[in-house]
Amino acid sequence: MSDLAASGVTLYSTVRSSIGHGQTSHLRTLLELAGWVDDAGYRGALVYSDNTSMDAWLAAQAAIANTASFVPLVAVQPLDKTPFAVARAVSSLAHLYGRRVDINFVSGGFIRDLAVQGDTLSHDARYDRLTEYAGIVRTLLGGGMANFTGEYYTVRRARLTTAVPEDLLPTAYVSGSSAASLQAGESLGLGQLSFPVPPEDFASPDLRKNKFGSGISIGIIARDDSAEAWRIARKRFPADPEGAERMKLLLSAGVSSWQPQLASVPIPDEAEGQPYWLVPFRYHHTFCPYLVGSHDEVAQAVTAYLNGGIRTFVLDIPREPDDLWHARIAIERAVAVMDR
Repeated sequence: MSDLAASGVTLYSTVRSSIGHGQTSHLRTLLELAGWVDDAGYRGALVYSDNTSMDAWLAAQAAIANTASFVPLVAVQPLDKTPFAVARAVSSLAHLYGRRVDINFVSGGFIRDLAVQGDTLSHDARYDRLTEYAGIVRTLLGGGMANFTGEYYTVRRARLTTAVPEDLLPTAYVSGSSAASLQAGESLGLGQLSFPVPPEDFASPDLRKNKFGSGISIGIIARDDSAEAWRIARKRFPADPEGAERMKLLLSAGVSSWQPQLASVPIPDEAEGQPYWLVPFRYHHTFCPYLVGSHDEVAQAVTAYLNGGIRTFVLDIPREPDDLWHARIAIERAVAVMDR
């Protein structure tokens, strides 16, 4: 197995939502996936944070306590914890377990979740708030004293009493694809995590992300044989008219910029020789595009993203360990031929 990290490429998977799971079964599912991720040599997995899921930090702790190297990529939303509480959680896990967590700073969430918590900020204003929030978190994690007065936060002489060791500091990202999210990432000096347009369109200079490194959330179903990959894909994500209606309702809410962007991609869902596949998104099975095909077909698409500056891949929830291994094979082949 090649060392992707030496090429500057980072792989995460995604933890299944806790919706519909009891506490015991979700813990078992979480630890099973974390074991798959460790075995396949990925860095870790994204842990969602929303009103219907279990607490992301408790899930992260459970995963860390039961794995050898798994790194949770915790989605951090300003409404959930204060900046000091987030920094203290990172520090606590570092000192309790000698392990790191990574952070995906997100500005909002599902519109119903924002309404429950009384958040009425506009899309761009939420990124202004996130910029203040993440700036305070990063000052605290860096061992500095935070003195800040902004529109959304005020802190005075805030400092962690137990600083995070330098080798356990989180890798952090800003989630989003809008101009506001790009500005937030540039201001904070953080890479971007977004949902990708088709690979042939990604080479456009105006679609390349910020200079601090970029990542994409995407599903991959790759196998030795293209027909087998497509058989698996169509079985897992069938056309579902009710799902299509749910997606229409979600799009009408207008809470995010990336959802309409994906919905407007003008390509057939199953074009001949086209690995970029939107059926899982359009029928509300999941929230990201997929790449489907043989290892070489998927690798060709991944190469376009790599050449466009992408260095982090957050893969959709795997159904079985083979999903992670086959995706890695395709990505490794892409890394071998990417522009240096």
